[in-house]
Amino acid sequence: MVNNLPDIDLSLKPILQFPDVWQNITYIAGFFKIILALIVITSVCNEFTNSTVRQNIIDGMSRKEWLFTKIGLAKSLALFSTILILVIGLALGFTQGNQVEISTIFPRLDFVLAYFVELLVYFIYALFLALALKKTGLSIILLLVYDFILEPIISWSLPDNVNRFLPMNTIDNLNQFPFTKYVEMEVQSVVSLEQLIWAIFYGLLFGGLSYLILLKRDL
Repeated sequence: MVNNLPDIDLSLKPILQFPDVWQNITYIAGFFKIILALIVITSVCNEFTNSTVRQNIIDGMSRKEWLFTKIGLAKSLALFSTILILVIGLALGFTQGNQVEISTIFPRLDFVLAYFVELLVYFIYALFLALALKKTGLSIILLLVYDFILEPIISWSLPDNVNRFLPMNTIDNLNQFPFTKYVEMEVQSVVSLEQLIWAIFYGLLFGGLSYLILLKRDL
C-alpha cells in the first residue's frame, strides 16, 4: 500500500520555484488585501468626518474629480502591492531554482495580473462602503461581515454555477487554492477570462454606485 502513495515533495522548494511561485504567492498575498482596504476606508471616512471633502468641493474640485482621487488611491495601493509581489516572486524564483531558464519565468504571470485586478476591485468595493456609510468603524464591520459571513451563507444556498459570480467569490476565484497540485490533484492552471471580466464588471459597478452616492449626497 505504501508503494502506491504519490511521490510528494514536502519541502517548500517546488512552491517557490518558477513558474509555480506566481500562482502560489499571489494566492497567499490575497488574504492580506483587507489590510490595505482599511486604508481606503479610513481615508474616505476621515474626509467626511473632518469635512475635507466639502471644503474641496467649495474650493472648486468637482465631485467626480474627488472620487477619481480616491480611485487613484485604490489604484496606487493595488499597483504598489503588485510590484512588490513581482519583486518578491522574482527573488524567490531565482534563489530557489538551481538552474533557472527564462522560459520558466513567464508562464503563470497572468496570476499577477489577476492579483492586481483582485486588489483594485476589492479596494473600490471598500470605497463604495465608505461612501455609503461615512463611518470608519461601521464600514469596516460591514466589509468583514459581508466578506466572511453574509456572502458565504448566501453561497451555500445557491448552486455552484451561480454563487461563483457573487462579488467576493468572483475576485477570490481569480486565483483558487493552488497547493493541492503537490499531492497530484487537478488545480487551476490559468486565470479564467470569464471570472476576470466579471471582476472588472464589479469594479465598474461599485465605482458607478460610488459616483451616484456622491452626486446625491449632501456634503
